[in-house]
Amino acid sequence: MPVELRKILFAEEELQAAVIDYCLRSKMRLPETNIDSVDITEDAEACVVLNYATESPSDVSDVKLSRDQVAAALIRYCGEHNIPLPRSGRKMLQPGDDGVALLINIHWERRKGKESDAAQ
Repeated sequence: MPVELRKILFAEEELQAAVIDYCLRSKMRLPETNIDSVDITEDAEACVVLNYATESPSDVSDVKLSRDQVAAALIRYCGEHNIPLPRSGRKMLQPGDDGVALLINIHWERRKGKESDAAQ
């Protein structure tokens, strides 16, 4: 049975747009200031960290997003930008130095009725 692996790379700007959209739609509290930097880690609980330049120590200075939250953000981003994704594929994130890759692993199974066609 063949296996297909798709890799969609998201630059830091695209990643930032996707996670900000996710945060706003999820009604997460975000600081009302500019993002200072975006950290991408291997940590499942803090895969992406948005660092904000805050003036007061009592203000939230970073927002941490889990791997599941980042995956949801990127999947929605793909839908909004007409990037096709198979529903049945297993989706995984691969953090990199300058962005994130969304990996889609698809196991193709031979469909019934097509076996005889392939033999001819």
